[in-house]
Amino acid sequence: MTYLASLLRCALRQALLLAFLAIGHAAAAAPQWNLLFITADDMNADSVGWMGCKLGTTPNLDAFAATAHQFRNNHVTVPICQPGRSAFMTGRVPHRNGALGFQPITPGTPTLTSVLKAAGYFTGVIDKHPHMKPDEEFNWDVKLSGSGKNPPLFREHFEQLVTAAADAKKPFFINANITDPHRPFYASQQLEEQNAKKNKKAELRESEGRIKPFTPEEVTVPSFLEDLPDVRREVAQYYSSVRRFDASFGGVMAALKAAGRDADTVVIFLSDHGMSFPFSKATVYRNGTWVPVLVRWPGMGEPQRREEFVSSVDIVPTLLEVLKQPPLAGVDGRSWLPLLRGESQPGRDFVITHVNTVSSGKSFPQRCVRTKDFSYQFHAWPNGTPHFRVEAMSGLTFNALAKAADTDAKIKARVNQLLVGAPEQFFDLRTDPDERVNLVADPKHQAEIARLKKLLLAHMEKTSDPQLENFRKALAAK
Repeated sequence: MTYLASLLRCALRQALLLAFLAIGHAAAAAPQWNLLFITADDMNADSVGWMGCKLGTTPNLDAFAATAHQFRNNHVTVPICQPGRSAFMTGRVPHRNGALGFQPITPGTPTLTSVLKAAGYFTGVIDKHPHMKPDEEFNWDVKLSGSGKNPPLFREHFEQLVTAAADAKKPFFINANITDPHRPFYASQQLEEQNAKKNKKAELRESEGRIKPFTPEEVTVPSFLEDLPDVRREVAQYYSSVRRFDASFGGVMAALKAAGRDADTVVIFLSDHGMSFPFSKATVYRNGTWVPVLVRWPGMGEPQRREEFVSSVDIVPTLLEVLKQPPLAGVDGRSWLPLLRGESQPGRDFVITHVNTVSSGKSFPQRCVRTKDFSYQFHAWPNGTPHFRVEAMSGLTFNALAKAADTDAKIKARVNQLLVGAPEQFFDLRTDPDERVNLVADPKHQAEIARLKKLLLAHMEKTSDPQLENFRKALAAK
């Protein structure tokens, strides 16, 4: 393709996008506010102070939370890095944006980046941009890398983007992706081994972001894991990485204030999915999808604490409404602003989550419909082989569980739950919040199971889910 042809193609794409936005909607308002979208990488909801963590992990995030709307039952649509980001940047579930796993979204699918750039925003991103593809739909003006685990450098990168937006005389949309607490964790053997393979010292980039690490004795092992010495050791490393995330977050917020832009900037914070441990990341168990989310904008009024179920596909419609931009057609999410205005929204008493293809390229399809009291999961992959295996099972924790399973029947059953799985799982969250005891065959729960199956079936039919026929076959076999 010639340079001229490339320019014409880009111009046509922008024209089509603007036309798409305008159809059936009022014209977009001139941009008034900036948008700062901050993400954590692999951080559970209950790892932060404002959601109940008592370790003092996130003082900077907690200070921001006191000024922001809190949504305490937010579940990401996909608990995996690339398809998860594709979902919350498009407002569409994975099989409707094209990114079932680690592949680009379908060309022509509008993204938050392309929509705001067409509206006149400067667009900048720090880290994780390789997980947002193709470039035509994630058309960042500036992309910066390599600072996600280095708080001082991350602040510098953010300041560079704010300056670039000012030089361009445009409002900014900056996606600041802090790559903590993603593996390898702070001060871990995994980190040392990774650095050795790359022929660099562990402290080379880490030293600029030194924080006080947690000791194993200081931390509490999450109840969905077994309290074994190596598990406790790795949990301490994870929380140390959470503490470093908070240092990066604090640096960004301080830089925003120093630049005089905190009064005209919408700030949203989200973790892309749960912690990188067994029964969390890359699964539809509670700790895979339940993540913290906060949003604040100028003049929003008194911060609210909301308990309704919301989802990461809601982020695009919410932000576009806050920014007074036309809504996007074809999204699966809904704006949160009606909830904040005291209006009711049907269907906010449950949430549906998805897993398809994991980072290894293997397919482990999972669906979950979750309410306050129950969860029903459909797993399309269990047939004895292959055993479930994802990146979150690397490191100390899963190896410790597997070793303990040789002599402990309870732990063996837990390991088999993860490795072998079951086509259907149902959990009573009132007595079993960690989703350990599968009650799918329990007679007293059959009415609730049928209700949740009906909700999941309706969602799969509405969105043309590729696992629909498999689910129908499972229902027919009953």
